[in-house]
Amino acid sequence: MPFVPEVFLSLHPLISGAMKKAFLYLIFLFLAFSCFAGSNIDSLFNHYVFSKQSQRISAAEELVHIFNKEECYDYPITYKHLGNHKMLDMLAYLGMANHEYNRANFLRAVHCAEKALLIVPEDSLLWRSSCYEILNVALQRMGDYSKALQYAKLDYETGIKLANEDIQSSALNSLAAILLATNHPEEALGYIQQAVDIERGNSDGQGKKLAIRLGIQCEVLVMLNRPIEALACINEALALDSAAQRFDKVGIRKSQKADVLLSMQQWEECRKICLESLESSRQNGNTVEEIITLKQLGACEIGLKHYDNAEKYLMEGERLCKETAFTPQLWRIQQQLFKLYKETGRWEKAVQYLEQSSKTKDSLNNERFQQMMSDYRVVYETQAKDAQLLAQQHSMRVRLIWMIVFTILLALLATSLVFLYRLARTRKKNNERLEDVNKTRNQLFSIVSHDLKNPVNAQKQMLDFMSQNFEKISDADKKEQIDALKHSSDSLSELLVNLLEWASLESGRLTYKPIRIDLNTLVNTSIRQQQPYATSKNISIEKNMQADLFVMTDIKFLEIILRNLLHNAVKFSFEGGKVEVKATKEKNKIALQVVDYGKGIRREMKDLVFKKELFSTLGTYNETGTGIGLMVCKNLIDRSDCQISFTSEEMKGTTFTILLPLAE
Repeated sequence: MPFVPEVFLSLHPLISGAMKKAFLYLIFLFLAFSCFAGSNIDSLFNHYVFSKQSQRISAAEELVHIFNKEECYDYPITYKHLGNHKMLDMLAYLGMANHEYNRANFLRAVHCAEKALLIVPEDSLLWRSSCYEILNVALQRMGDYSKALQYAKLDYETGIKLANEDIQSSALNSLAAILLATNHPEEALGYIQQAVDIERGNSDGQGKKLAIRLGIQCEVLVMLNRPIEALACINEALALDSAAQRFDKVGIRKSQKADVLLSMQQWEECRKICLESLESSRQNGNTVEEIITLKQLGACEIGLKHYDNAEKYLMEGERLCKETAFTPQLWRIQQQLFKLYKETGRWEKAVQYLEQSSKTKDSLNNERFQQMMSDYRVVYETQAKDAQLLAQQHSMRVRLIWMIVFTILLALLATSLVFLYRLARTRKKNNERLEDVNKTRNQLFSIVSHDLKNPVNAQKQMLDFMSQNFEKISDADKKEQIDALKHSSDSLSELLVNLLEWASLESGRLTYKPIRIDLNTLVNTSIRQQQPYATSKNISIEKNMQADLFVMTDIKFLEIILRNLLHNAVKFSFEGGKVEVKATKEKNKIALQVVDYGKGIRREMKDLVFKKELFSTLGTYNETGTGIGLMVCKNLIDRSDCQISFTSEEMKGTTFTILLPLAE
């Protein structure tokens, strides 16, 4: 040990060799720990993990001291915790999990929190709740909503056991965030409203938790297209954080307010508040908020047509997402990059980011989450009923046992007969359906080989000609060629969308999940989508509906049906005409109508509408089609509890009517 001064080697002769060795060993430990104390948290944590038990204890105590200063714990640390080696280990891992989460190292945060959860005693429910919370929020950042949902549920159940409203509020906030991220805003609103009500009743003095809940409520209202209410929520949250001088949280609230302004297309004001939020997130080292703000700035700059600035912000956000495994925001940034490159005509990059965003979205494992969310919803809503049912079953078990023995043979026989009958009927239906699917598939292959390949080849030839003769072509001819390419591209886009929707339907990925829908909001969205096409033909789309019409159906199903019906109405309307969308109540149904005054459907073609045979006619501008859109609409109707019909008169127009269940 060359670093030990020579004076220690020439001790009093009465000190034995063994005592000298022990003394030197103590000096070595002191010097080693002194050097180690000056190292960073990562080195200290590695020392804790790989050292012997005696050294682990001192390293764990030092880590807990550091993490306590960083406010990595939800509850006070006492001497009782430090004296219990098992609890000390748990606190070291839990503190490291929160420390890594704050540094946006989500994968390592999950690893440390899982370690802490294995160590924490079964009866330490408060600390188990802390583990559940860090696990669910870190997994949300990584896009693993299935596991995040499991831990949020466990956290909420722990809060119920402890009658702790703070834990319940936090878990409800997480459940709302998960539902929001997986496109269930109506249900998310219910959870976050409960959390807001808890915080208003149990204010923490400065309203810190209330501000957080209002921020999530704002995001939910934005997704529900209720910007005025969202703005009121976020302004209240911003006022609470500003009054308490929580400047790091002020930056987060500004970022959430930017989402409201984005939905209202107030680009300049949104850009200003995003720049303030970006500066705040960088000053506070909040990588998560920095990524979200970079995505928002990119969207603002696209809206302002500042494409170079947009690309700079989005590329920086993409880099940070990949470094931190922030998968949900990576998908949103890739969508913005696809939009940017599409608007600027850089098609190769646009296709590249379209493919990347699709892969990223698939990795979020939404189908598994949907099933888990459905299972959890059932458990959550029927918990009290199950307890009552179990009590009744226990009292009736003795009386029922003899009845069960007596009837079991008869039940087995009846079950076997029913099973055989249903099996035969199912086989027959499956064979008929297989025959229809094969027939439709062959027709679709014909579409792909003809209606898809030929326009693409024509576009390629036209682009080749323009590229080779660009200087020789007049501006008027260029404009004509570009308009032709746009019409061809729009037709191909419609065909591809319908083909993908048909494929999703047939493969079972698109399933019917009815929810309560504001019909006016959905119709407004569908009209906005078709407005550019209608404007190009000088056709107006008018809505004649009363307010507060709510239906119970699948929002995706109804969006697809309404989009196809509106597109066809514009397609077959004459220039300068109009298309109307009407809705009336009929008992427990709402009749939604799409009316046009165009060329109508010929008498001999009416029987083919909604049949298995695909057919198509030219629009009033000679627009082509395949007829797959109406086939998809009929398949969606058949798999829902809705009905569709139509009336048409040649050269006078067509009316399609959808009967939708009225939501109570």
